[in-house]
Formats: sequence, structure tokens, C-alpha cells
Amino acid sequence: TNAAYQADDLDAYDSDYDELNSAKYMNESQYNTDQNSTLPARQDDLILFVIEQLKTQVVNCIKINQDNKQVNELLTAKLERYRNQERVLTEQINDNQASTSHEHSLEIETLKHTLSEHLKEKESLIQKICLLKNDFQKEESRNINRELALERHFKELNNIVFKRSQSAQTVHMLTKP
Repeated sequence: TNAAYQADDLDAYDSDYDELNSAKYMNESQYNTDQNSTLPARQDDLILFVIEQLKTQVVNCIKINQDNKQVNELLTAKLERYRNQERVLTEQINDNQASTSHEHSLEIETLKHTLSEHLKEKESLIQKICLLKNDFQKEESRNINRELALERHFKELNNIVFKRSQSAQTVHMLTKP
């Protein structure tokens, strides 16, 4: 009875599968007809989507550049403060060489080291900005290439649709009694 039950299940599955395939074929036929008639609109939507993505990337890059500019301004201000501090300390050393020259020398060295670290950080940020600009330009170039490829593909699809339309008209004319 178990084998008969399984055979009945398989027959029911085959029947359901055939109905599903028929429905799927009809749905795809309708979809292909709809798709061919809306292809330019879909490509326009795709191009608009790509443009919106590019705009978003541009806005993000601009934001990153603005953030980096602010960081550069902060670091430049810090650098100027450290330079001023170094100058003040140097003057104090000249005025009080007797007791504090060693302490001031150590502080100056610390400030020089800090200044050096900040200069390295600033240089690193400048390099990062350059890399981001290069990446943005590369991405922009890739997106332009993609857009051009989409336009070529669009033209090819238009040609195919036109040729199929002509073929259908020719077949229709040849089959007229």
C-alpha cells in the first residue's frame, strides 16, 4: 500500500507540475509581450537608476571631501598652535636658561614629535583625498562606459524588435490567401 500511495503522490505531482508549467509558459508569453512593449521605458528607468546612483556617489564623495577639508583645517590650525607654542617655549628658554632649559628642551622635543606626527597624519589625509578623487574618477568613467554599453544594447534590441516586426509582417503577407 505504501508503494501505491507513493505512485498516487507522484501522479498528483506530475499533474500539478504540468499545470504549473502551462501556467508559467502562458505567464512568460504575456510577460515577453509586455516586456517588448515596455523595453524603452525599462531602459530609461535603468538609466535613471544609474544616474541616481552616480548622483549619490558624487554627494558621498563631496561629503567625504568636505570632511577631509575640515580635518585639514583643524590640523593646520593645530600645526599653527604648535608652531606658536614652540616659538613661545624657545623664548622662555632664552629668558630662563639657568633652571628650566632642560625641561623646555624636552617639551620642545615632544612638541616637535607631536608636530611631526600631525604632519604625517595631514599628509596621509591628503593622500587619502587624492585616492578618493582617483577612485571617484574611475567609478565615474566605469559608469559612463556602462551607460554607453546600455545605449548600444538598447539600439541592438530596437533593431531586433524592428526585424521581428518586419518578419511578422512578411509572414502575415505571405500567408494571406
